[in-house]
This record gives sequence, C-alpha cells and structure tokens, in this order.
Amino acid sequence: MKDGIVLFYCKDSVLYPVALTEEQQYTLDFTASLLSPLTVVFDKPQGSAVNLLGKSKTGGGRNGG
Repeated sequence: MKDGIVLFYCKDSVLYPVALTEEQQYTLDFTASLLSPLTVVFDKPQGSAVNLLGKSKTGGGRNGG
C-alpha cells in the first residue's frame, strides 16, 4: 500500500477499515490537503496495513506479506 490518508470506523474501541471508491479516496485526499500540514505521530504505530480488497504487491496475507 502506498503512504497516504486512510479512513477507519471505531466501534467499541475497535478500529475497522472503511473501503472507499476512487472518487471517495480522491475526496478524502483533497479534504486532507485542506487541513495541511497534518501532524503524523510516527512513534505511535497502530498496526500494519493489509489490503482486504485484493492481493497486495508484497504477496498479501493476513500480516501484510
């Protein structure tokens, strides 16, 4: 997966990824650009990203490759 803004839904303290269409992703990216600069807290990772809609470039799998 490429670096960028992603969207999650929080339910009962569990985060779930939200699948977006290309148009929705474009809108999310555009909206995020209006909020620039974003502060990314790189020393507090929340987990690994996994492509749930298709095979990732690294071979996929539950743990991201």
